[in-house]
Amino acid sequence: MNPVTRRLFALVVAFAAVTAGQQAIAADSGPRERLLLDLGWRFHLGNDWGPGYGLSKAGTGYGPGSVSYSDASWRKVDLPHDWAIELPFDPAADAAHGFKPVGEGFPQTSVAWYRRTFDLPAADAGKRLWLEFDGVYRDCTVIVNGWFVGHHESGYSGFRYDITDVANCGGTNVVSVKVDASKAEGWFYEGAGIYRHVWLVKTAALALSPDGIYAISGFKDNVPKGSDPMRVLARVVNSQATPVDATVIWTINGPDGGLVTTVTQTVHLGTMETADVEQQAMVKSPMLWSPETPNLYTLITSVTTGGKTTDKVETDFGIRTVGFDPDKGFLLNGAPYALKGTSNHQDHAGVGSALPDALQYFRIARLKEMGCNAYRTAHNPPTPELLEACDRLGMIVMDENRQLGSDAHHIGLLEEQIRRDRNHPSVGIWSLGNEEFTVQGTPSGKRVAAVMQELVKRLDPTRPVTCNAAVGNEYPGVNEAVEVRGWSYHVGKDMDDYHKEHPLQPNVGSEQGSTVSTRGIYANDPVRGYVSAYDDNAPEWAQTAETWVSFFGPRPWLSGGFVWTGFDYRGEPTPYGWPCINSHFGIMDTCGFPKDNFYYYQSVWSDHPMVHILPHWNWAGREGQAIDVRTQSNCDEVELFLNGKSLGRQPTKKYSEIKWKVPYAPGKLSATAYKDGKAAAETEVETAGPAQAVKLTPNRTEIDADGEDIAVFTVSAVDAHGVVVPTAGNKVSFGLEGPGRIIGVGNGDPSCHEPDTLVAEAPTRSLPVGGWRWKTVADPYPENLPEEGVAFDDSKWDRYDVRADSGGPLGYHDRAVFRALFDVSAADLASPVVELVFGRLAGGIAVYVNGHKVGGSIDDRNAVAYDVKELLHSGENVIAVPMANYGPEPMGPCKGVALRMQDSPQALQWGRSLFNGLSEVIVRASKEAGTIVLTASAEGLAPGTFSLKTQEADARPAVP
Repeated sequence: MNPVTRRLFALVVAFAAVTAGQQAIAADSGPRERLLLDLGWRFHLGNDWGPGYGLSKAGTGYGPGSVSYSDASWRKVDLPHDWAIELPFDPAADAAHGFKPVGEGFPQTSVAWYRRTFDLPAADAGKRLWLEFDGVYRDCTVIVNGWFVGHHESGYSGFRYDITDVANCGGTNVVSVKVDASKAEGWFYEGAGIYRHVWLVKTAALALSPDGIYAISGFKDNVPKGSDPMRVLARVVNSQATPVDATVIWTINGPDGGLVTTVTQTVHLGTMETADVEQQAMVKSPMLWSPETPNLYTLITSVTTGGKTTDKVETDFGIRTVGFDPDKGFLLNGAPYALKGTSNHQDHAGVGSALPDALQYFRIARLKEMGCNAYRTAHNPPTPELLEACDRLGMIVMDENRQLGSDAHHIGLLEEQIRRDRNHPSVGIWSLGNEEFTVQGTPSGKRVAAVMQELVKRLDPTRPVTCNAAVGNEYPGVNEAVEVRGWSYHVGKDMDDYHKEHPLQPNVGSEQGSTVSTRGIYANDPVRGYVSAYDDNAPEWAQTAETWVSFFGPRPWLSGGFVWTGFDYRGEPTPYGWPCINSHFGIMDTCGFPKDNFYYYQSVWSDHPMVHILPHWNWAGREGQAIDVRTQSNCDEVELFLNGKSLGRQPTKKYSEIKWKVPYAPGKLSATAYKDGKAAAETEVETAGPAQAVKLTPNRTEIDADGEDIAVFTVSAVDAHGVVVPTAGNKVSFGLEGPGRIIGVGNGDPSCHEPDTLVAEAPTRSLPVGGWRWKTVADPYPENLPEEGVAFDDSKWDRYDVRADSGGPLGYHDRAVFRALFDVSAADLASPVVELVFGRLAGGIAVYVNGHKVGGSIDDRNAVAYDVKELLHSGENVIAVPMANYGPEPMGPCKGVALRMQDSPQALQWGRSLFNGLSEVIVRASKEAGTIVLTASAEGLAPGTFSLKTQEADARPAVP
């Protein structure tokens, strides 16, 4: 199923040995709606307004927190959005976070605001209304219709707010979100902003609780034999003022869509009461879930009362068992299963941390191509769509908590994570945290870990618990408390000794490898910040790929391991600093282009016959010199050929690559791999000529026209024969026509400072509004004061200059109306955005333009703006402002008044240099079916063009 056209998640189900994700449906018989709230936001980088809400009185949002504030001149953005990726690199910024100017020392670019306006139908009155955020980095304040509704600090956990009481059903609603990324949670690139999805959820008063569905496999001894006596549970909430009898109906459909079973249970709920309901549902001869066979069932949970369905939720789930054995290692469905895993941050070229859903699938598919079957969410709870991709494509997940802690805050975050993610069959193990050096070996660390583990086992008794430990043969502390010992490096004697001394505790290589390499580079280059792609380089605390794999392979009790990392990521540059802006740890670069170690892991993790040659074969000037050539294969022998002449045949050694010394001669270097004496796989590298053309290759030739789906294009330079030039570094420009847009570019170069994304700048201009007059009045509060009207004669009023830096003519308890007449041209009104901006409006009661009220007092300390485009006409216009002063300081409009016109943004000129022959472009479809034509051109090269089809597709239900 296409990841963007899949059925909607609603509430995430609780599933111990099963389940993938809970999805709400807007059924005819049930009122639940889960509407995507990603599109149509406004964004402003910076904060001139403080928190945006008052502490003295309720509902007193000001600045962007006010309903009246105009965000018309703010930039339009769709979510997910990461503003950090848009900022230029700065060598003075934090290296660990990728030299982006966010955090300490960069206050102007570390705080931003988002706003979204939408209407709710009057029919929503009586429903429960929720705003759900899947993740905001980092410190987030949410204001709805001027009301403060919540504050959330964690950048990696989802959160939801009940906005029923402050929502305006039958009218317009304004959501304002202040995001502060000044403080970091990790030591790696984390992005900034609303980088995961936002939803508006509507339910009846009698409904299923968020994360309230729980299904658990009941196989005897945790071995899937025969039928599965599953337990299905539901938490039901009655938020109405009368008691009710409710019936919960669970229906299970098989992977083929056919009915498996239906069970029911009735419960009485009192006023404002919550109840947990449980039944047993027998699944006969289930089709088991595994990475090789990711079979998914569907659980439909309904709530009815009086013959009417009040709620219905769909859950896709899988049936399987997981566990660990001290000697056999990880067990899947009762049998040993070696974990061939990678650890990864959520970060990709072009988009930073704000990954479209289809990009999650793209990355998981790349890992599976390598033979990978496991994924560690380092070092935080993942976005829900990552787990969905792992469920559907097949990947065991180590789901990692952000930080150790048994206080109410951290325990609360952990509980939310378990309840949200225990649904997914891909989740095979929970990790309490990562390398907590300070507390690892302490008694308090042991106590905290024990409390956390007890909570996990109570919420999900079927999955094991670990914690990634960066210590050797050390047992006291956290290792003593956790079920499974997690190993961060320390390959060798420490592991063997620990296993001998603690033979009953299972083990897992939760973080291994950390080999450093740069795609397409075959000699270390500290000046440019590149590391050889041979499997030769690792920090002193880490190991090459061959070192750790060859140690783990003969020791099944280690369960396999998770390589650091599957993909390069921004930040934490190692082993070099500036100009490097990202890590070199990845088996693939930030674009997902394989490095040579990709094929080493494929040779030891995959059964499909393969052979790979490195390096490339473009070494002009080194004719006759010996080149370090290596082959990687999972076959018995490899024979190497240069221009058709055999250079000999060598046997492969398990876990190792074959090394050759080959005098360089231009042409073709090829390899044939043999299995059982027969040729089983072939490959070649060829000397490329000068680059002649640019080539575009998408990962998909057709995508959905749903406004979310993407295609990832590989951009390459090829010679006259179509061979990729592995040393090309041409600057390539991109153009796009049709129903789509470019959202990001990259090339995998760890020292490249070209922008990944471009921001369209909108030209602005101002027209001062002068000629102000004022007059005291007895009462400025009535709505229809004559002084606020268009035809009122103010020619005899006193003049007033609004350009003063502070103060004004109003003394203590004075009340007055200020008016101005001004001319506007048709050219000014042709601008897409026309705002009325007051430098300061302390004491303002309301603002009227041509007799229409445009808003009340927004902020008495800072500049305020009103959207007035629709109220103005060419020629003379009138502004009237009633004011009152209740303080000792003199008041009046000051710091100037002006019309601010914003014209259409200029067209973006996308481009990216090739790095060792490759770069990447990510294209997103609009909601219009048709053909997207992407063009790539470079000076002196024939341009490349690709026509990408966008097919008609139902977009996810969304807020207009």
